[in-house]
Amino acid sequence: MPALVGRGATGVVLTGSHARGGATGRSDLDLVIVGEGPGYLLRVCDDVLVSEAWAGEEAHRAEFSRPSEVGTSIPGWREGRILYDADGAAGRLKNEAQSWSWEDLCDRADAWVAEELAGFAEEVQKLAASLELGRKLVAAAQRDVLALRLARVLAVHHRLLYGTENVLWEQVGERMGEEWRRAQDAAFGIDGESFEASCAAALSLFDLAADCVASLLDERQAAVVGHARAR
Repeated sequence: MPALVGRGATGVVLTGSHARGGATGRSDLDLVIVGEGPGYLLRVCDDVLVSEAWAGEEAHRAEFSRPSEVGTSIPGWREGRILYDADGAAGRLKNEAQSWSWEDLCDRADAWVAEELAGFAEEVQKLAASLELGRKLVAAAQRDVLALRLARVLAVHHRLLYGTENVLWEQVGERMGEEWRRAQDAAFGIDGESFEASCAAALSLFDLAADCVASLLDERQAAVVGHARAR
């Protein structure tokens, strides 16, 4: 702790599995730090990997209004254990996280979901084109982008807080249903699916996501998504 204070920390919060009581011998140590610092930093201390997320009070608070961030930031502050709080900023942030609700984002969450989903149309088109051209490496990269990142968009759509990405894909799968879970498993190749089958599954994930959020899309976004699906 003195070392962190010496580097400018005014608040230190333990988050992640150590704060939740589920840490194992392979778990890293997650610290959220109030203070001007390097942003995000990894270091090794006593043979433990330590992650430090540095930001000023207002920068941490700003995460509470970003749809892309609340899935991890709100649970992190709610579950976090305050280890040091020189000026009360960590306590204020924790209290605000405790009282936070999805209503605080108003329509921003839906607008973010719609625009993000439309943005994935480019990845879909690249994947389809790469398969046609036999460019397997590019196709694999686009497949993985869809399999990895669509879940975060749907988490916001379904108003899920997941704390750690270790449970993100499972939680989204539970909410989306069996068809999504099968496609997600296949896109990741969990049961040894062929390259072509895993790519097809990633495209199916986009189809399922598009159906799920269709009512949120404006005319431009719907045209972009429809164009990608037609490819």
